[in-house]
Amino acid sequence: MIVSQTSKMATDFDNGKTIALSLSYHNKTIIRFISSVIAKILARNNMVFLQDTIITILREIIVNAVKANSKRLYFKIQNLDMQDDEDYQLGMGNFKSFIVDNQQLVEEELKKSDYKVVIYLKKFEAGFRIQVQNNTPIHPDELNRIKLRIEKAKTYNDFSEVYCDVSDDTEGEGLGLVLTILFLKNTGIGVNSLRISSNNQATDTSLAVPFQLKPFTITNKIQNQILNEVNALPTFPENIIELEKQCMNPDVDFRLIADKISIDPSLSVSVLKLSNSAAFITRKRVETLLEAINLIGMRNLRAIIIASSARRILDERYSSFRQVWDHCNKTAFYGRQLALRLGCGNISQNVYLASLLHDLGKIVLLSTSSSLSEWLFTLASNRKMRTSTIIEEVSIGISHSSIGEQIARKWNLPAYLVDTIQWHHSPLSGSAEFRDIVFLTYLADKMCNIEDKKYEFSFLEEDVLDRYGLNSEKAFGALHEEMKTMFCDQNAPKKQAV
Repeated sequence: MIVSQTSKMATDFDNGKTIALSLSYHNKTIIRFISSVIAKILARNNMVFLQDTIITILREIIVNAVKANSKRLYFKIQNLDMQDDEDYQLGMGNFKSFIVDNQQLVEEELKKSDYKVVIYLKKFEAGFRIQVQNNTPIHPDELNRIKLRIEKAKTYNDFSEVYCDVSDDTEGEGLGLVLTILFLKNTGIGVNSLRISSNNQATDTSLAVPFQLKPFTITNKIQNQILNEVNALPTFPENIIELEKQCMNPDVDFRLIADKISIDPSLSVSVLKLSNSAAFITRKRVETLLEAINLIGMRNLRAIIIASSARRILDERYSSFRQVWDHCNKTAFYGRQLALRLGCGNISQNVYLASLLHDLGKIVLLSTSSSLSEWLFTLASNRKMRTSTIIEEVSIGISHSSIGEQIARKWNLPAYLVDTIQWHHSPLSGSAEFRDIVFLTYLADKMCNIEDKKYEFSFLEEDVLDRYGLNSEKAFGALHEEMKTMFCDQNAPKKQAV
């Protein structure tokens, strides 16, 4: 039902009609519905890359509009006059705690009141406008403070500067405005596209989004440090490069390959571990490298050589990030099983490796500025963003997927790995040649994120779901449960034979 409603609104929007959405209070269901409309509008106008940005900004505006109405309601309940300076100071002293402690009451009272927030969406030749109107005026002092905060926000180039000012207050007053201005600046939409005005009857906040964005490139100390880290990463050792080449030779002698691998204890363990995993069913345990190579084949061997070498380089250079690798390992398991389950068995090992390496860039990002990164991830969670990637892009000027893509190119990894690492958060932007690898890695990653409460089914890309017949939440959920069960069985402690 929601899918058909939002699709019709997106169609009406494309046909030049003004879309109006009215609400009394913001909750999870309402925000999800509005986000779905925005996502479809952007997709149909080839602007999917702005989805997280626009949804995040719009949510901030809606929350502020509802908060303004809640303030009017609170002053009425307390029998205080907002225009009286003494009453205003008294009311503002207790308003924040009242809102926090009485959310259910505020929502119920707003629904019974005449206070409304209306969202208007209108398409023009050069772009489109989002207008959020609440039918209460804003206090002059508050309007002045907002304008001052906007001007202050314009002086920041990236979130590392904000971090230095307000690192101890992730929910600080005015942080939402700073976030919004940085998004507008760094995406190329432009800081002057946001307008806030008020009269005696209503307050209007409008955002003009042009179809042709003005590029804005930021450079800062942290970004330069990260790029220097990428440049300083060692390339694969000569023996690994030579092994990769030999794996692509159809006439290679397996014994020669086994001998070369045996020189590298770590790689030997990785190959034997894979050959004895649930991915390859055998009657007896594989004990020798030659047996392992004959069992798993050259394509799988090349994949494990790449994965093992990448992890070794990162683990040697940086402190261990077990949580990131644990996520990658589960994503890889899900990715391979999804490929087998959804009729893409011929690329199952490609999906496995792509999923295993999809978060390469996150390790470099976390290592370079761990305190800032931790704060950014907390900020994303507190402001109910579905991914921290958008925060990375505006705070540092580069996301972990872009960092990973640069590492993949430096190491001369196969093209399908470069593409998947780069687009695992934006699958519709990936190459058509590697579409299924990117899509399946995306689904595997999002299943893990859903388990960790970082994502929801409603935010998944419909085109990806359509490709595999997973349009309904029930069908997706059933497959997800199947993946979880298989993973638990795979990792359950093995009982010792008596």
